[in-house]
Amino acid sequence: MRKLFLKERKILYIKKVYLTYFFISALFLTLVNTSQGIEVDPTEEQIDKIIVYGGAHTGEIFKTELLAPAIFGGWPDFGGGLVKSKLINLAVMSAMMKRAKKNLTEETINEIMAEKDLTISYRGGADVYKIKLKQGTNLIEPKEMIKPDLGGKDPAKHAVFIVASFPFSKLDPNAKTSIVIVKDFGTDKYEVDFSNIK
Repeated sequence: MRKLFLKERKILYIKKVYLTYFFISALFLTLVNTSQGIEVDPTEEQIDKIIVYGGAHTGEIFKTELLAPAIFGGWPDFGGGLVKSKLINLAVMSAMMKRAKKNLTEETINEIMAEKDLTISYRGGADVYKIKLKQGTNLIEPKEMIKPDLGGKDPAKHAVFIVASFPFSKLDPNAKTSIVIVKDFGTDKYEVDFSNIK
């Protein structure tokens, strides 16, 4: 009788272990699937929500929880930057258009969603040589860098927005990432976590 009781207890224990394992695995998979990081292919629902969000935060979009993980350095001041994913770009555009009492056009929305590159906007001077990304051991060079000509003006006094683009296909949209600003003399490095950026 005692042996039978112990055997039944052992079977119950094994069932509990398997159920606990199954529950934890299911929870982990759910969290992994809902934590996308940078959204490369946003859904219609996400797009609609971001447009409304941007329109509701005119004049303060850069101070919102949505944009906080995408901002590094002293943005929008000198020596700061913004990681512009599709949804971050859309939120900023929506806020700017609403502030100007205009609506986003379908054409603009489609253009943003069709982007194949992640954009980094950095406010710096003529001494900025290149902007790179580093994810683990992977160093990613920009596909393109647009740097307005300062015409010999002092870069400390005349800051411009430098834009570097990186193909989504070369990035891990969930990785901790170093943004490396290579200057004529020295390098600045900023840490961002793509898994926290929409």
